[in-house]
Amino acid sequence: MTIRTRAASLPGVRHLGLVVLASLALSIVPLTAAQGQAPGDEVDAGILDGSEQRRLSSARRAWKAAAVSSYSFRITRACFCPPAQDIRIVVRRGRPASTTGEELLDVATVPRMFRRIQRSIDKKVAGLTVRYGKRGVPSSISIDGSKLVADDELGYTISRFTPLR
Repeated sequence: MTIRTRAASLPGVRHLGLVVLASLALSIVPLTAAQGQAPGDEVDAGILDGSEQRRLSSARRAWKAAAVSSYSFRITRACFCPPAQDIRIVVRRGRPASTTGEELLDVATVPRMFRRIQRSIDKKVAGLTVRYGKRGVPSSISIDGSKLVADDELGYTISRFTPLR
C-alpha cells in the first residue's frame, strides 16, 4: 500500500525537497572537516598557539647540530594493536636496518619521527604530547587524532639512544 501526499504529487516539490535537504547537509559540515578534523572535534592547544611547532623546530635544529648519522635506540609502540614490544632499531648512515618491522618504519629514524610529529601538527590532531631529550631526539610521542574517535590514540616511547661509530 502506497500513501501519496498531495504535496509530493505537485510538480517540482520533490526536486525542491532534495535541494533543501542537500543544502542543510552541506551547511552542517564545518570548515574544519576540510582540514582533516571531525565536526565538533577539538585541536590540541599547543598546535593552535604554535608552541608544538616551535618545539619541533628547535628539536630539528638540535638534531642537525648533533650531526649523528649512525645510532641505535629502543622503541615501544602503544596503541589499540598487538601487545607493545620494546624493539631495538639500528640506523646506519641515516637508514634503518632492513630488519625493522613494517609497523615502525614511519618512526625508524629521528628525522622520520620528526615527520610523524609534523604530520600530526599539520592535521591539527586533538592531542599531541612530545618530550624531547638530548640532541633533540624525542623520548616520547603521544598522538590522539580525534577526541570523538575511540582507540585512535598512538604512542611511542624512545629510550637508550646511543650514537654508533
